[in-house]
Amino acid sequence: MFKFVKDLFNKHKSLDYSDLKNINIAYVLANFPSLSQTFVINEIRWLVENGYNIKVISFSTPDVAANLDFEVENIRFDENADCHEDLVNNLERILIENDIQLIHTHFVYPIGTVFIHPMIDNLKIPFTIFAHAADIFRYWVDEANNVGAISQNEYCKAIFTLGNFHKNYLMERDVLEEKIVITKQASNYDIEEIELNSNNPKKIVSICRYTEKKGLDDLIDIAKLLENENCEFSVYGFGELKEELQNKVKELNLSNITINDELKGAAEVKKVLRQSDLLVSPCKRASDGDMDGIPTILFEAMGYGTPVLTTDVSSIPEIIDDGVNGFIVEANNKEAFKDRINEIMALDEDELLKIRKKAQEDVQEISGVDKTMEIVTNTWKNIK
Repeated sequence: MFKFVKDLFNKHKSLDYSDLKNINIAYVLANFPSLSQTFVINEIRWLVENGYNIKVISFSTPDVAANLDFEVENIRFDENADCHEDLVNNLERILIENDIQLIHTHFVYPIGTVFIHPMIDNLKIPFTIFAHAADIFRYWVDEANNVGAISQNEYCKAIFTLGNFHKNYLMERDVLEEKIVITKQASNYDIEEIELNSNNPKKIVSICRYTEKKGLDDLIDIAKLLENENCEFSVYGFGELKEELQNKVKELNLSNITINDELKGAAEVKKVLRQSDLLVSPCKRASDGDMDGIPTILFEAMGYGTPVLTTDVSSIPEIIDDGVNGFIVEANNKEAFKDRINEIMALDEDELLKIRKKAQEDVQEISGVDKTMEIVTNTWKNIK
């Protein structure tokens, strides 16, 4: 075993990561392909299309799977595993058999904490992690994810994250500042000429997973406050709170809001956004501590020129400049959210068009698959 580890160390130490297309890269993920993690799919598609040696190694099937428009090998490491030790052994074996020379994962917990960090000193493979939201913000995960120690491991080459709010949060947990790399998730959108809708009533849309942190229970109350106004709300998504949200709509006897199934793929998302007058995302911190990092749908809406109204949670204010490229209110303030919807709907068309165009300009500066992957791959190329 000592000779094997020594040989493995010498082999990886001699690799030239600046020639990244000759490096075998593994995305080790909790599940794949997940419809709620389009940013992960966008990264992997980009790597496949640009000729990188990429494999996915995943633990489970997602709740709602996405349909892939590209081919990538997805190796499951939970097969024939009855306990944690079996999972670790399976993952180590797969990494070795596939001669993996670089590991990347999204979400610190569980994969980074439970699997990669404990085995990495044996495997001696450089790794990077993308810290997002639930993997660092949930109270119990915050206590369990060991992110500070992970960052201090010599084989951890970077912890990617979404903004300065995230950076400061991680540094408070002893993450090394020099290991933190800020980039946005790999969002995918088209920049096209903005269409002026003539919807009557005005169409307000929300697209998200049905979880507490998305604030959809608040949105239903906001719809109640606006039930006599000239607007209707359509919510699209999936998740454990769907039935509860639909029951709340029924209990309040609302006809101006519907809780719908998820949209199937990027084309449907684009169609709905371009036909809508406003995207609302009433994000808040959930009772378990979870909160959004920056919802990917905000970037997509900005790209399509759909006005955005959201809240001041986490790193969101770092991309939404209130009244300039979108609109932002205090989280958990339903009255303020309702009032802002009325203000936006009453804006002069030319004034609103200016904000929509500014959003399109700004989103190209801060987010996109190519922009994200340039930062990620440049980080990998500088591995020593």
